[in-house]
Formats: sequence, C-alpha cells, structure tokens
Amino acid sequence: MAMPQRDDWIEEIKRLDALLEYAVMHGDEAEAERLREALRKLTEEF
Repeated sequence: MAMPQRDDWIEEIKRLDALLEYAVMHGDEAEAERLREALRKLTEEF
C-alpha cells in the first residue's frame, strides 16, 4: 500500500472512530452500529 493511500486509510479510521464515540456518548445505538460496521469493512479491506 502506498504511503498516501495508507495515510488516507488511517485518517478514515480515525474519523469513523470519532463519530462512533460521539454516537455512543449520545445514546444513538443505530448510528453506532452503522459506524461499527463501516469500521469492520474498512479494516477487513487491508
């Protein structure tokens, strides 16, 4: 994986993680589950 591509991948993981934390803090379980699934898919790709 090229460095810029890897950096974009890492930034996307950080973004999804922050959104997940926000959803959990505010009790939005449906959004939290959607974000967990997005993180799973993203991490399984690499």
